[in-house]
Amino acid sequence: MARLEGAYEQISDRLNGLDRRLDGLEQKVDLRFGQMDQRLVQIDQRFMWVIGLIITSWITTLSAVVFHR
Repeated sequence: MARLEGAYEQISDRLNGLDRRLDGLEQKVDLRFGQMDQRLVQIDQRFMWVIGLIITSWITTLSAVVFHR
């Protein structure tokens, strides 16, 4: 009976260690996803700036052509 109790304690200790390792892994994955979200927001902002510049240059060019006549 004592051997079984010792075995159960070892299993419990190993499972607790595994839980801690999985928690650490989960935190690392969450951190990486947070970093990726920040990068995607930056890319989205830059994309909107580029689109704004392109539309502005088109409007300027079309205005110059239309009002030049």
